Amino acid sequence: MMRDTGTNERFSELSEDIRLLGNLLGDIIRQQHGDDALALVERVRAEAKARRKDDSRAASALGDLIADLDLNQKRILTKAFSNYFQLINIAEDQQRIRVLRQRERAHRLDESIEAAIQDLKRAGLTADDVRALLNSISVRLVLTAHPSEAKRKEVLVKLRDIAQLMLQRDQLDLLPREARTLEQTLMRRVEELWQTRPTRASRATVADEVDFGVYFITSVVMDVVVDIYDDLQMSLEQHYPGEDWSALPPLLRYASWIGGDRDGNPNVTPEVTLQTLQTLREAVRQVYISEVAYLRDRLTQAVDEAGVSPQLLRSLQHNLTPGSFVDKQYHGELYRQKMDSIHKKLLDNGYTSGTDLLDDLNMVAESLRQNQGVNSTGGTFARLRAKVKLFGMHLLPLDIREDSRKYAAALDEIFRHYRLSEDYLKLGETEKQALLTREIANPRPLFPIEPRFSHDTNLVIQTWRMIATAHKTFGTVVIDSVIASMSQNASDVLTMLLLAHEVGIQDHVDIVPLFETIDDLQGAPDIMQALFVNPEYAKHLAARGYRQQIMIGYSDSNKDGGYLASNWNLYTAQTTLAETCANVEINGHQGVTLELFHGRGGSIGRGGGPTNRAILSQPPATMMGPIKITEQGEVIAYRYSNADIARRHLHQVMHAVLLAASGKTAPKTKARPEWRAAMDLLSEYGRVAYRKFVYETTGFLEYWQHATPINELARMPIGSRPAKRTKGGFESIRAIPWVFSWMQSRAIIPSWYGVGYALESFCAKEEGGLALLQEMYREWRFFEALVENVQLDLAKADMGIASLYASLVGDTRLRGAIFGEMQREHTRARDYICKVLEQEELLGNMPVLRRSIERRNPYVDPLNFIQVALLRELRESTPGTAEYEALLNAVLATVNGIAAGMKTTG
Repeated sequence: MMRDTGTNERFSELSEDIRLLGNLLGDIIRQQHGDDALALVERVRAEAKARRKDDSRAASALGDLIADLDLNQKRILTKAFSNYFQLINIAEDQQRIRVLRQRERAHRLDESIEAAIQDLKRAGLTADDVRALLNSISVRLVLTAHPSEAKRKEVLVKLRDIAQLMLQRDQLDLLPREARTLEQTLMRRVEELWQTRPTRASRATVADEVDFGVYFITSVVMDVVVDIYDDLQMSLEQHYPGEDWSALPPLLRYASWIGGDRDGNPNVTPEVTLQTLQTLREAVRQVYISEVAYLRDRLTQAVDEAGVSPQLLRSLQHNLTPGSFVDKQYHGELYRQKMDSIHKKLLDNGYTSGTDLLDDLNMVAESLRQNQGVNSTGGTFARLRAKVKLFGMHLLPLDIREDSRKYAAALDEIFRHYRLSEDYLKLGETEKQALLTREIANPRPLFPIEPRFSHDTNLVIQTWRMIATAHKTFGTVVIDSVIASMSQNASDVLTMLLLAHEVGIQDHVDIVPLFETIDDLQGAPDIMQALFVNPEYAKHLAARGYRQQIMIGYSDSNKDGGYLASNWNLYTAQTTLAETCANVEINGHQGVTLELFHGRGGSIGRGGGPTNRAILSQPPATMMGPIKITEQGEVIAYRYSNADIARRHLHQVMHAVLLAASGKTAPKTKARPEWRAAMDLLSEYGRVAYRKFVYETTGFLEYWQHATPINELARMPIGSRPAKRTKGGFESIRAIPWVFSWMQSRAIIPSWYGVGYALESFCAKEEGGLALLQEMYREWRFFEALVENVQLDLAKADMGIASLYASLVGDTRLRGAIFGEMQREHTRARDYICKVLEQEELLGNMPVLRRSIERRNPYVDPLNFIQVALLRELRESTPGTAEYEALLNAVLATVNGIAAGMKTTG
């Protein structure tokens, strides 16, 4: 592996990068552990490659080889293959950047902002049309913590260093001595990577997760977002010349759940959330301090060369000698003096809001413009002002999320205490809504000054009071959305409104229901209709500008009903919600602006996949307003470790949003009645098959717990949040570890199980069924995206590897029954997806992606063999012993490596 001479690949530059990084890694292994260690790596690699070539003896030979290794040898192998994947990921990103640059240079870069503006112009949109469109668009990408995120920030920093060195090597015309120096630096970074613990020694705290998010925002996202606005302005000026595009609306922003999401995470306390807000403020303040200091040392224009505005002079008066406009310390360099004043005020934490800081910076810029210094207002200075405008002094707003059942239980106790209801939880829904509506209108407070309820109820009160405190301390911008997961009735939403009233923030936060299960998605429009006719809720909507944020959950709906039912019910729920919002009349106001919040995960089984394709495949009516989209933990690392990759991601997002929101340039979005009827059938066929296998098959949970590392994942220190929301059975398991465990075993059933049965049943029962499905794939973006996503995970799934994990199930009858059914459904799904795609093999229409998977498989396979061997040993050892802990750490190392190889966790 480490000295691979490569094969005839399409991209020789990619081969060269992989060869270089692999050779460096091989040299480090030899230096650190000797020739025998490197020889072992090469031998395991050779057996894995032979297995992939259908060598009948290779699989057993590989299994026997790994079984005979001691723990230290397994550890070295795990590190070798895991680090190799980290380096391959860098090489593939570098190749992607090359291709993107080549296409941009040749004016052939699709899915870009420029391509979208060009399409809008071709579609006949005038400058006024585009201006109105931009004012209607709002995209907020929301960072979330990931309970199975396996990388440490310390590792991410090293990988970023290596990526930057590879970029320099590719783009700079290096002299031989410079090239040698660069490769020596690469060698040092690879050595440091090898010697750094890949995973945490102790369970991550919320503060660790906040630090993880802050790292990406301050080191990559802030600059890339400014680039996006610059790119948009440049494209608008090119295609709509003669117009002023300098004042673009805030159509792309970020938010975070990290430190605010307390659903199932007892570690996110009110105190932790307040500390998170302080951490975010301090992080952005340090960014501004650094950039203002940089500008202070460069804005050194002398007053006799470049005058200053009266406003700027007045702002400096209190620091000047009476009767003088020049401080001798600055020798007449008043711009430098003002920037130093701003710098000192930042150091003293003197700016309460971003608006105050932006006013000072704009004052300097305007003075420069008035005094022949217009060029000095650009560059770093313009970028700083853009950052302050977009990120303020708070960096990111936090969303607050909690389980609706926690809120209901708290009100049940409070109502009983005040004798308003002896058993609120047993009231009918109509009675609940009536009681809540009366209490919302009642000026009498429910929260006592000193709450003396149960711990959980007191915590709910403390959380809402914390939000009010945060608003007073930092401004209402820092928390503007409060979300209730598992929202199943209108009373769940009215409960949040009542709690908001109790602390006086009802006009300053969005009250957001989160619909997660299939039943909840189907019932969502009726729930919202009941809220819209509620007089107290109508007052809240009026205060929020008649805008309603609604979150839809991709993860739990998939876990509940399978991939087809989840995707189709999400699609139909969005359509009906858009109609409900558009048609409602509240106090004479026609319509409510719908802001859909897409709770997409990183993996396909949790709503993942290419974001551009996902946005363009949404129902057209749902894209006419603002949207929010989650960016999950491991997705954050893949999308934002590299600035060029991040920029491409945001271009794809904005391209899709611009086209979808225009309603004129996104083809293949309208669903024909026969297609909708077909999806109704496919969804139900898939749901029945999935539920029968996962929920109704005797022994399925036992199989899952033995044939995946799910139980071990729960004990690993890779997230601050438990794997379960509450004590209980399968329903209480979070969707993330559910998907994560199947990803590790390479079965990946959440994204394809039931699809084959559904397609086969439809084709067997409906005349011309296959032809109709092929037509839907060609002409309907929704179905195209659905099929492409299933195809990808079917290709990633490996029944041969999954059979190794099945061998961990001691009950041979159970193993044979469940794994046999899994194999049959995988074969069925593979065959029918290929029929729909009209191709012979999976990924036949995606040769680059197929080659990437083929390149990775021989290297990720050994990690699966090692993980299975370690799981077998771990389960036979005694918890709490040194041996057990050593084995658990070794398993976690394989988890990290497999995640890198598969490019996803869950």
